[in-house]
This record gives sequence, structure tokens and C-alpha cells, in this order.
Amino acid sequence: MEKFDVAIVGGGIAGLTLAKFLSEEGINFILFEEHNTFFKKACGEGIYLKLGKYNFFDIYESRKGIEGVIDSTLISTKYGEFELRIPVVMSNKKIVEDEIARQVVKNGGRIVMNSRVKKIERHGNSLVLHPQKILSKIVVGADGVNSVVRRYMGIQRPHVGMAASGILPEMDKSPDHLYVEFKKSVIRCGYSWFFPKKKEWNIGIGTFMPRYFKSAFQKFKVRFPEVQEWKVSLLPISKPLKSYGKNTMLVGDAASQIFPATGNGILSSMICAKIAADEISKIAKNDFREVELSQYEKAWKKELSKMFATSSIYYRLVKVADISEYLFHILFRAGCRLYG
Repeated sequence: MEKFDVAIVGGGIAGLTLAKFLSEEGINFILFEEHNTFFKKACGEGIYLKLGKYNFFDIYESRKGIEGVIDSTLISTKYGEFELRIPVVMSNKKIVEDEIARQVVKNGGRIVMNSRVKKIERHGNSLVLHPQKILSKIVVGADGVNSVVRRYMGIQRPHVGMAASGILPEMDKSPDHLYVEFKKSVIRCGYSWFFPKKKEWNIGIGTFMPRYFKSAFQKFKVRFPEVQEWKVSLLPISKPLKSYGKNTMLVGDAASQIFPATGNGILSSMICAKIAADEISKIAKNDFREVELSQYEKAWKKELSKMFATSSIYYRLVKVADISEYLFHILFRAGCRLYG
């Protein structure tokens, strides 16, 4: 069996960011991605510019795939419109993920595409990945809501929502704003979005209650026949899960490290991946003799737990909209004025 210090399962934004920082430290790792290309799930492609002390560009260290920064989001409900001012980086996420992968390979990191990890077994003080027959001292699950690593750890799957996104050539809206619509007539317990890119629009629809998705999505597709391809995905909605175990860690969607009110987890996943890399680097300096991973969870909670908790409050407000859209409008507007 081929041996590594770290095996990363999943090549989304979290897994790639972890790989980037591990490669910079010269740590012996391998990353497995089950698809033949990156960026496969539904996504609005908007990235928070800052969260706490972290800036997206400081982690990404590139401008490839960046289409602009928009400071204004217009939120509309059945009862009116209000503005939330939080800087959001609009991206071509496929290019962003390709660029991080390029950085990883340039630094000597190893990425294996079209390779799905199906099973994990313990072998002494290490773990074996099947069918690859890779032996690793640490296995990191960056493999999304249906994480095989999380299943091995015995941690339940998070509550999930469902979303779809597509690219529209043009819209009769100003490109100076992002647009989010919370309207029961469009979708229950969720929202639709319209995000401007350089020459097109990323549009989508999502709900925290998957049973409402199918009929709403069909109507949404009829409204926008110009969209040639839709990406449909399950997205984690729960509060973050336990993110470490014996020789195991979880990052990104696998650990539900997202903001449940919006489903946005790009920068938060990158931050957690950076923190995970820092903790692994500390263990590597001791030649992996003591693999204690609990500090990883303590570190990311210190940076992000308050923001995750605030988003959970907004998430519960969206559920209120299914009972009273007017009450939701009043409460959500007040919240945006307070936190925006």
C-alpha cells in the first residue's frame, strides 16, 4: 500500500484549500476527487469578502476567476425591499477551483481525479482508503453532505436543503446589486437569487425543506428558458457538526461549516481548511507521533461560532415566512439593519 501522512477525500473548495496550504508546508498528502472536473454543485458563486480577521484574497492569493466585488444586496419580500450592505466577491468558481488546484500541483501536491473513496478502515494507528488501498495517518473528509469520512466517524448527516443554479445571458436589473427574493409564491421556506457576473447572471432557487423544491423549481425553469444547464444539489443547513475524531477531520460541507440562512459556505470552508492545515502542520513537526485533532475544532469555533449562531437565527426567521410573510419581512428587515 502507498503511504501518506494525510489523505483528503473531496476536491471542492474546502479540500482544495486544505491541499494548497499543506502543499506549501511540504506535507506528504494526496487528494481524491470523484469527478473529472471541479465545481459540480449548485452555487451562486458569491463569496463573502471578509469574515472576522480573514480576507478571501489573503487565502486565495490570486485574482483568476474574480469578476468583481459588490457591496449591496437588495432583499425583497411580498411586502417590500430593503438593502443589506456586505461586500461579496463575485467569481467564476470553476476558474477559482482550477486555480487553487494549479497552485497545489505547482507546489508538489498530488491530486487524483475520477477516484471515489468508498470505504475507510482502521489499520493500526492509520487508516486505509478503499478501493485506492492508500494508508494515511490522517484522513480529512471534504466530501460534502454525503461524506464517507463522516459516516466512518459515526456522525449523522446534517439536515439538508436543496438548490439549483444556472447561468442566464442577461437580465433587466442593475449589475450594481445582488438580488435575493424571499417570496412564498416562488418557493416555500427558501429564496431565489439573481447575481450579476461580468457578462451574465448566476440565478438560482433553494429551500430548506426539500419537499417544496421540485414543483417550485419546475416553475422557476419555465420563467427562465434561456438557461441551458441547471446544477441541482443538496446543501447542508444544520449548525456545524463535530469536526474531528481519531485520525479524522471534517471540513466544509461535510462538517456543515456553512451559514444556514443563506447556504453560503465558501469563505467559511476556506477558513476552516486553513485552520485545519495549520493544526496538521503542528502535528507534522512532531513527525505525527501524537495525532490530537481536537484543537482544530476549538480554533475554528473561536473564529466563526458567533457568526454561525447569528446565521442560525436568520435561518429560523426564514421558516417564519411560511407562517407569516409580513412578520418575516419586519423581523428580517430589522435584523439586516442591525447586522448589516
